[in-house]
Amino acid sequence: MLLSCTSKVDCEYLANRLSSAECNIIVIEEPNIGRSFRLWGVNPTTKYRETYYDEEAWYVSFGHKIAIGDTVVKNPGELKFYIHKKDTVLVYPFQCGEKVYE
Repeated sequence: MLLSCTSKVDCEYLANRLSSAECNIIVIEEPNIGRSFRLWGVNPTTKYRETYYDEEAWYVSFGHKIAIGDTVVKNPGELKFYIHKKDTVLVYPFQCGEKVYE
């Protein structure tokens, strides 16, 4: 994992890279969480099947909280990941080192 295998992480670079990521998926299969992070599902707007893939380590703090039926949203230009469950929304901002990026 990038954040755990390097002695000095360029947090600004990662924040800029992750800022452009986009995801809006109703999860239809268990997420693949390992060296990378992959979600399979249906976009609620287009109704098409989509896959979200990320190889950065941001997902480690929230990936295990995603279940089939949840809607996962990552808006471009933001550094927050949203997990919409039946009765609540979990929000995970990007954190690198001691700094939380929003």
